[in-house]
Amino acid sequence: MIDPVFETLWKNVLDHWDDERAHGVFLEHCQVTDQLAEAAARYRGMKGDSERGALADKRLAGVAIVALAKLEATRTQPRGSRSRTAAVILATAFGLTTVGFLIYLLASR
Repeated sequence: MIDPVFETLWKNVLDHWDDERAHGVFLEHCQVTDQLAEAAARYRGMKGDSERGALADKRLAGVAIVALAKLEATRTQPRGSRSRTAAVILATAFGLTTVGFLIYLLASR
């Protein structure tokens, strides 16, 4: 369900289409309230408009950038040296096993 503030801000965007501030306030609200998908849908719906289509496409790209930035900020960081150490040990064990197997094959000929 879309909140009334969202609807009011979207109406303000439509009424002041060329005003950067109107779009900025709308996008900020959408980011804070996790409504970026709905904002993208609204801008996508405007892409077919002959007068507003180009700016709607630009704004849709902006919504995508904000959404990706938000995902990146919440992404879980790798475990660090612990997982790296395990990977090195595993690779070394695999390498030594392979070399040992090759030596065994050469010796058994």
